[in-house]
Amino acid sequence: MGWFWGNSSDDADPTKKLDPSLRGYLEQESPSKYTPTTAGVQAQDRTPSHEKPAEESPSPDRAAESATSVPSASLYPDGRYAHLWKDYKSLEQIEGPTTSPAEKVVEKFKQRKGVLNRAALENCAEEQEVLSMCYKSGDFTERIKARMTLCQKQNYQFSRCYTMQLKFLQALGYGASFEWDTDKEERIQMHADKLYHRMMDYERRVAEAEADGREPPPLKSLFKSEAEMAAMPDTSQSSDELVIPGGEQLPAGYKPRKPLKNMTPHERELEVQALKQQMAQRHVYLEEVSPVLRAEHEAKAKRREKFTSWFGETIGSWLA
Repeated sequence: MGWFWGNSSDDADPTKKLDPSLRGYLEQESPSKYTPTTAGVQAQDRTPSHEKPAEESPSPDRAAESATSVPSASLYPDGRYAHLWKDYKSLEQIEGPTTSPAEKVVEKFKQRKGVLNRAALENCAEEQEVLSMCYKSGDFTERIKARMTLCQKQNYQFSRCYTMQLKFLQALGYGASFEWDTDKEERIQMHADKLYHRMMDYERRVAEAEADGREPPPLKSLFKSEAEMAAMPDTSQSSDELVIPGGEQLPAGYKPRKPLKNMTPHERELEVQALKQQMAQRHVYLEEVSPVLRAEHEAKAKRREKFTSWFGETIGSWLA
């Protein structure tokens, strides 16, 4: 029996009254199997699947809280996986520092060579560009000539700039400290470039004076001021001695790679200052590894004492 306010269960399937062959054809051609609706289906089930409720945008307070709760070691600044990174500890924090003083000195020595080369190239960027343009500029004949002569003049200027800048950086202690201070190292790099151009300016004025038959300008120290030079005792040298501005001499027994007589006065002074800095740097390195050397010396003395009591002085010293 039917009801006035609804359909019976027999009328729930509209395809029930169709011809069986037509119904079979519809089921065969339909992309998805037809499922009859029931009276108990709710309205939210009939909502299309492609319509998704809008995601709630995080409030400003919640966003600020997530930003401040991001661990420093996290690779994701937006806060992803913050719960995994909050308890993260590096290997150095867990096991402690594993670099020995000797390894630290060796690593610092290698790093300093790299930073010195990079700083010298930066200070000689103009000379390097001039050398590069020598091979590229001009017509075909000039480029062939440049390649045949290897741009001898420009190559010499760049090579001398790089060598002198490297010496000035070493003499001023660039990259010598175990703790890198960017502002300090930049000031040293700029001062090294300033001293180099001051030396080149003096050599240019000397060459002009010789060409005009005039007296060369007075020789001044690059590393010492007028007040420091006035406070020093008079160390005037005879004409047969090599002049070194600043009044300092090379340590006894030290022979530079290039003879002093083949250097300009400022190059001699630079050689002295670079040697002084090299000796000071060696002293710093020795102080860094002195605890290790002292411990090794004490251990060797104990072994010698033990082996000497067993095998005698000669064999014990050899085994230790």
